[in-house]
Amino acid sequence: MANLCLKIINQDRVGLVLDISKVLVEQNINILSMEVSPNIMYLEIQELSPKNCSLVIQQLSLIAQVNHVIPISHMPYQEREQQLQAVMDTIGDGIIAIDQQEVITHFNPASEQILGYKTIDVLGKKIRDILGSNIPLLKTVQDGTVYNNRELIIMTPKGESHYITSGRPLKDDTGSIIGAVAVLKAMTDVKELVYSVIKPQISKFADIIHISDSMKQTINMAKLVAKNNSTILIRGESGTGKELFARSIHMESPRSEKIFAPINCAALPDALMESELFGYEDGSFTGAKKGGKLGLFEYANGGTIFLDEIGELSSNLQAKLLRFLQEGKVRRIGGDREISVNVRIIAATHRNLEDMIRKNEFREDLYYRLNVIPLYIPPLRERKEDLPILIESLLLKINHRLKKQVTHIAKPAMTKLLHHDWVGNVRELENVIERAVSLACQGEINAEHIMIDKNYVPTQPLCLPTTTSNLKDIISEVECRILREAIKKHRTSRQVGKHLGLSHTSVLARMRKYNLKEIE
Repeated sequence: MANLCLKIINQDRVGLVLDISKVLVEQNINILSMEVSPNIMYLEIQELSPKNCSLVIQQLSLIAQVNHVIPISHMPYQEREQQLQAVMDTIGDGIIAIDQQEVITHFNPASEQILGYKTIDVLGKKIRDILGSNIPLLKTVQDGTVYNNRELIIMTPKGESHYITSGRPLKDDTGSIIGAVAVLKAMTDVKELVYSVIKPQISKFADIIHISDSMKQTINMAKLVAKNNSTILIRGESGTGKELFARSIHMESPRSEKIFAPINCAALPDALMESELFGYEDGSFTGAKKGGKLGLFEYANGGTIFLDEIGELSSNLQAKLLRFLQEGKVRRIGGDREISVNVRIIAATHRNLEDMIRKNEFREDLYYRLNVIPLYIPPLRERKEDLPILIESLLLKINHRLKKQVTHIAKPAMTKLLHHDWVGNVRELENVIERAVSLACQGEINAEHIMIDKNYVPTQPLCLPTTTSNLKDIISEVECRILREAIKKHRTSRQVGKHLGLSHTSVLARMRKYNLKEIE
């Protein structure tokens, strides 16, 4: 049954409320609530029949200085409560309010999602009986302590709940604490919010500039494997674009809306790399951030982690990474709690991991866990047909960055670019083009502007031959390959001997053995 609500428009005078009350008492009508403001009074009374309702309105209208009596659907306090409830229901953050006795008075739908409790099951109950006695909101209601962005992990009916919370005391007009309110944000939402602010422009396969068949095949393979969650190991020389491929795979995968977290395994000391990957608990070591820190595995939960230069990981971190790949769980430094994490691993290296395994520098079991889907990116010297469009694209990009208008490359300069082997791959090409644009005058790059470091020799992994199994034949084939590369670079047998630490006679004997000749 709905109560009757009335809006009484009047001219203020002493005794008006008393006169209104007398009319209702004579009719034996109970006043459920009343709100009074200048020239307006709101009444909530018990439900009446249409006949009695008309009679009451008529009698109230006859009271001196009452101008109008209008039936309304809700009392002002009910409208305020409905508006507040609408805000509570639509806001994305969880909101919990308690009174001075620690009893839960508000618990919005977002709190239900974060904590796994139904509102009907927690309203009117003490918060310590629901969430435990270690939550910071209890201290807030006791002494007014304010806290911001506190990370909490509690056990709930749906399992472990991980969230960030801030709390404030509620005070009356005298400044006395009458309750407290907490705002909760699920950790997954926090991570996605941070990522949306700091994430770089994520590349897609369409951004990989190419026309060569070898790159088309590599991209087609990458698109195919992007659709599942298998671990990928990207192989290729430095500067070939391994991270570009990793980002494109992420964007082509079902995880594209989630976090892509890259980290260079060669860029940080061992201890710092461990804390970056796995995180740490509060007070786990000197200088540890108060409240602890999320590791990349937790941060990227649901998304993709790109481990660049995986061959540089220490044996200790290799063991920890292997354990994660086997169990899908991480343990923070200084912690004893295992946290389930769902991330896809894409690793990359320019090193020969097989050779590292033979030298006991890389774990064989980790290698097989990472090398589920191998992806090889061909070097630039093996796809020189891509050079013209790469040069054109880099020229536009560098012009924009340097605010220059270099629009033409002279034929001798282009010939020089097309005939270089680009041992540093696209990265070296970009450096050379930027240097040329910086030096160019009158909008044209000439041959003298193409300054290539001919002494640059990249650290290439040694790929052992697979066509022979006899150790003597393998050694001979590798020796022949080393001599051929040395002759190509140093041209004369004397210079080759000096470079390899061999006598001139030894070099000549080996050259005859493998039918190699000096370069004129």
